Amino acid sequence: MKIAILSDIHGNLVALKAVLQDIERRRVDQSVYLGDLAATGPQPREVIELVQTMKWPCVMGNTDETLAKNIPDQLEQSEMSEEDLRRTLELDEWTRKQLKNSDREYLSTFRPRIMFTPENGPTFMCYHGSPRSNHERIFATTPDGELTKYLEGCDSDIFAGGHTHMQMFRRFRSSIIVNPGSVGLPFQEDSSGRIRMPAYAEYAIVSFTRKPFSLEFVSVPYSLGDLEKAVRNSGLPDSDWWLSDWYE
Repeated sequence: MKIAILSDIHGNLVALKAVLQDIERRRVDQSVYLGDLAATGPQPREVIELVQTMKWPCVMGNTDETLAKNIPDQLEQSEMSEEDLRRTLELDEWTRKQLKNSDREYLSTFRPRIMFTPENGPTFMCYHGSPRSNHERIFATTPDGELTKYLEGCDSDIFAGGHTHMQMFRRFRSSIIVNPGSVGLPFQEDSSGRIRMPAYAEYAIVSFTRKPFSLEFVSVPYSLGDLEKAVRNSGLPDSDWWLSDWYE
């Protein structure tokens, strides 16, 4: 059996379609989504409509929650300049205006975390940031003591979360922690410390015939030109700024 783990599409329909083609080619049996579906990308409604047809179990990310409630995103202002903050808030407002009530109703069905056990397979606990909060971040470098607090009261063979936009494999006690990276906004840090986005979509696949399993991290390339065309046609505010961090 193969289970695809996806996260953080962020309104990037071009990247999502590339992943769906790859999932079909690899004959994946089931997919689970870890949150942040529509915010800050050029095609939020189109992404929502497509994912809704897939009938995936979906975790509620922090931006799913704010979009469902139709309130501004709770940004961590210390992480960006005043100008980037202004543009990001404008983009958040634009995204909220794109959505219909039915879109918000769909996002409201997402769950804080999902626990499932495929037949003869490992147990999965799926969340966005951590099992207790969709705002917390788990990194490879998160101290064990802090991680213990994040996972308190939880037991699973596989803990799967997103939010950081960076692929990660980490062993913790008898479990593994997996971050599939981001479908729509994968983060790569260059030599100067600047975060840039490559034109490929990230996700992960867990394969098993019984409880022992294998894990594969996947990066699917797609055309940056197609993404730029989608951005230009969408009416996304500050489109040049949004595209400036992308590379192929």
